[in-house]
Amino acid sequence: MSASETRTTCPYCGVGCGVLARVADDSAVSVAGDLDHPSNFGRLCSKGAALADTLDLASRLLHPEVDGERVSWDAALDTVASGIRAALHKHGPDSVAFYVSGQLLTEDYYVANKLMKGFIGSANIDTNSRLCMASAVAGHKRAFGSDTVPGCYEDLERAKLVVLVGSNAAWCHPVLYQRLVQAKQDYLQGDKTALKRVVEHLRTLADFYPKHIQKEDKDFFPNSERYFSEDELQAMIQEFWEFDRRMIHEKYQRVVAELHEKLGLAGH
Repeated sequence: MSASETRTTCPYCGVGCGVLARVADDSAVSVAGDLDHPSNFGRLCSKGAALADTLDLASRLLHPEVDGERVSWDAALDTVASGIRAALHKHGPDSVAFYVSGQLLTEDYYVANKLMKGFIGSANIDTNSRLCMASAVAGHKRAFGSDTVPGCYEDLERAKLVVLVGSNAAWCHPVLYQRLVQAKQDYLQGDKTALKRVVEHLRTLADFYPKHIQKEDKDFFPNSERYFSEDELQAMIQEFWEFDRRMIHEKYQRVVAELHEKLGLAGH
């Protein structure tokens, strides 16, 4: 069965995974990760892998409805406008709020803000595109002074050490997690420029794991954000130092042995 194939991009998050969309002769659609795309190299998360399932129109709302009945666009807009007008008359501007999609374009956001702030007279508008990144923005500002991504995926793959605290990357960033796993495997297979060690709170990938931290994320971070105490930091630093010192000592012994061999001092 022949099929047409189109290279496209997953529309969900900011990773921008490359997708191959295939349409068979019977119009059946299937998707797969694009092996040549620099973001994911063929990998997809569960949402990206299920993109073809979203094309079914059976459960979609294709026309405006009011009280379960199909109506014209003018009737639907009049219903919304009259509801907002009634709330404003009875309760004032702050009785209305907009929670806007994260999939809009810049011009659409402008119009939505103009409607809320300029005409309705309230500042009660926010978007998923901002709220879903609020914690990351706060972290970037505090760590780097700017809401700017400080690196790229290749930096993480080439790093000798990656520290993940309070994050289950396998769930929260599955594509990057798979790239870290592959980089670690590449290192074990001889690519010494690839990722060497991963330190993380969960044990799923870690070489080094702080022994005194045994709780799950929901217990360890009960308020979504928690700082290590000075004692905890000292314990982690000491434990990592012991771990790293062994690695340094082993590498030093190998380097000295190789140097002695090159200088003809083997056995000295």
